[in-house]
Amino acid sequence: MRRLLVLILASVAICNPALAAVPNDVIVDESFDGDVLAAFDDGAWGFASLASGHVGPGLNAIIPVGQHWGGAGHWEFDRRGVAEPEELYWRYWVKFPTGFYIETPNRGKLPGPAGLHSANCRGNRVSTPEEPCFSARMLFSRLYGEPADPDGPDDKTLLGFYTYHVDGPSNRGDIWTWDPEVALLDHGKWYCVEGFIEMNTPGARDGVLRGWVDGEDAFQRTDIAFRRADEAWMKIKSLWFDVYYGGTESIVHNEIHFDSLAFGPSRIGCDDSGEYTPPFWDDDDSVFEADIIWLADSGITQGCNPPTNDKFCPGSAVTRGQMAAFLTRALSLPVPAGVDTFVDDNDSVFEANIEALAAAGITAGCNPPANDRFCPEQRLSRGQMAAFLTRAYGYPSVGGDRFVDDNDSIFESAIESLAAAGITAGCNPPVNDRFCPEATLTRGQMAAFLHRAAG
Repeated sequence: MRRLLVLILASVAICNPALAAVPNDVIVDESFDGDVLAAFDDGAWGFASLASGHVGPGLNAIIPVGQHWGGAGHWEFDRRGVAEPEELYWRYWVKFPTGFYIETPNRGKLPGPAGLHSANCRGNRVSTPEEPCFSARMLFSRLYGEPADPDGPDDKTLLGFYTYHVDGPSNRGDIWTWDPEVALLDHGKWYCVEGFIEMNTPGARDGVLRGWVDGEDAFQRTDIAFRRADEAWMKIKSLWFDVYYGGTESIVHNEIHFDSLAFGPSRIGCDDSGEYTPPFWDDDDSVFEADIIWLADSGITQGCNPPTNDKFCPGSAVTRGQMAAFLTRALSLPVPAGVDTFVDDNDSVFEANIEALAAAGITAGCNPPANDRFCPEQRLSRGQMAAFLTRAYGYPSVGGDRFVDDNDSIFESAIESLAAAGITAGCNPPVNDRFCPEATLTRGQMAAFLHRAAG
């Protein structure tokens, strides 16, 4: 075990120095260079050591001919003295060796977070009011979609999520494959796989799942119900390190290799070198790195982890309060004195920025027609961002219908103005016929938008 760090007051031994550049608040950073089963709680089984992992030794999940299981284990937060979180980032490196084979229409399960607070959400037992639970294991698949769709190639495997949630099928988990342009993995090659989960507001459909491969966006959903209205107590119980070949038994000897498992409240990233380009270590794999450096050099951001501020958190969501701070600094807006426009920002560190935004006419509020609230903690959507930037920079209204997915959006005019000004090309390159107005805006995307707006 490379390193194990626990966030609250608990005594934990650090066995070896870390090789990976991981966040200061990481919960687990595991290299599998010792007893691989010891990385998990009691009851873990099936995994073997791998002599050559991504960096040093790794973990081997062996699925013999005629079998399903490759191994299973849990890292349970409560048992380790860590409060069960509402959101979690995880990262591991994975390789499907040359010769790995999935017989159509089979699929399999890979590690991911879970809330197994009952016996359900496994083995085709779904969440019920009497036996509530959720899980968001990842999956491997040869299929891009349903069994009737064409097979993928023999020498590639597609990633996805296998999710038990409130609105899922009645007889199994929901199958959500990732973007094959990003997440179709060549056999015989190591890949850095990252995921993120945010629990839904109890009873609402605003839970989040995201995925990245080698730092590139591969999946996002923001409309998931992991728990019901009376299940606020249900949080992320464990990181479920589960490897299972689903459907009929494997007809060949299969192995799946893992290394460098890490998870915590901040995005981990893929850097295993221990070195980074200042000012932030967590943007070296981001397509927005140049924009983020510009943002820091311009004094618009100091970072996301004060007082250290060696991280930018490019994959984290931007809140409306953070957006107010970004724009106030970018435009050098004056802060009015003796003004209290909104009733819900008095305890916000962004109150002065919010008042500056309101005085400049960039925001009216978040609850029309009253508009006595700003909702500083609410995640900002790409459509809302378009409205903020259009007002802030005075982009004129234009005609046209650039994107196919904003016709029902109240932000369509602002989105078209942003596109005409060259601030956005779209959200689905290289086609770029979509803007994704309801998608949550990330800090990396925000850096790019502000950089372009500044010319």
